[in-house]
Amino acid sequence: MEKKIYPHVSIHLPVFITNMEGIRFKVVAFDMCNEGFSFKCSTNQRNLITPGGCFIHNKRPMELDVRLILPASVDNNGSEGISAQCHVIYSRRIARDECEIGVRYFNIEASGYDKLLSFLDSRLGKDVPVESIPSVNAAVRQILSDTA
Repeated sequence: MEKKIYPHVSIHLPVFITNMEGIRFKVVAFDMCNEGFSFKCSTNQRNLITPGGCFIHNKRPMELDVRLILPASVDNNGSEGISAQCHVIYSRRIARDECEIGVRYFNIEASGYDKLLSFLDSRLGKDVPVESIPSVNAAVRQILSDTA
């Protein structure tokens, strides 16, 4: 079986992250490929996600549960989410109160990987900024109201 290699694409997608202690964060992914994504966060968030910037826990990479919110497409009428488990592969400070964290998927829900590849294919074929698609904002508002 041949594995297609996807280049990194610039995105602007909401992501909900739950750390090992069960604390939930909302961040924005800015770079994605078929193996993982990167997101920016504040230093305080970084310290809660990866304590002190250390992303190794018990000699293993830190694990996070993530929920990516993908925009509406031709295949689906509304926004949809993908649930996955990820390992933190890097954590770095990029400004005084801004950090960047990169994660790699190690477990994605059953149909999630196909949804992810479909999304990446659509992003490679078009130059449409994801943040301009209203259904993403509506889905985020719905999820935030559900979790409140």
